[in-house]
Amino acid sequence: MKDELLLRTICKVSPVSIRIVDIKNRELICNCEWSTEQLGYTEEEFFTLSHNLFEKLVHPDDRPIQLKAYQSVFEQPDTPFQEYTIRVLKKNGVYEHLQIRLAVLARDEFKKPKTVLSIATNVEEVVALKERIERQVNKLDLISFKNSHDLRGPVASILGLVQLIEHDGFDGAHAKELIDCLKRAVIKLDAVIHEINEHAFDE
Repeated sequence: MKDELLLRTICKVSPVSIRIVDIKNRELICNCEWSTEQLGYTEEEFFTLSHNLFEKLVHPDDRPIQLKAYQSVFEQPDTPFQEYTIRVLKKNGVYEHLQIRLAVLARDEFKKPKTVLSIATNVEEVVALKERIERQVNKLDLISFKNSHDLRGPVASILGLVQLIEHDGFDGAHAKELIDCLKRAVIKLDAVIHEINEHAFDE
């Protein structure tokens, strides 16, 4: 009884999102006020929405991730914790990325997990930074590809035409044709360089 009171007190005053979940009934037992304040729900609303492991709050695409983590808790109860990231619906209708850490808090008479301690951390800024880095990496990959492939064709054409001009001279019968080809190659090269610059400075 004292341990339960202590846990409830810690949950209430915790500056991070701490929850105790009844695995058998798949619902919340205890919750800190911070988590409800962050998501915008009242305490009563949050407890109601906790039924079936917060199914109504977890983004449908992320639900399998959550269920897999809880299944891992059952299959590997001695593992210190299970960690995953999901999107959770705030009261204002916006999904927020949370990193969840699950740890077995108590077991039943069969040594099976009975209650789980769930600690949630807002990682919205981290996810946004990761997405921005991925966009920059994709941009660099595209620029690298264009430098390695698209630029080589026009440059090779120009070098080949210059060699022909040097060999035949401008008085040869093919001088005008060579100059036209050279002009087209330079225009193509300029277009590729312009495209690369657009990708390089595009935010």
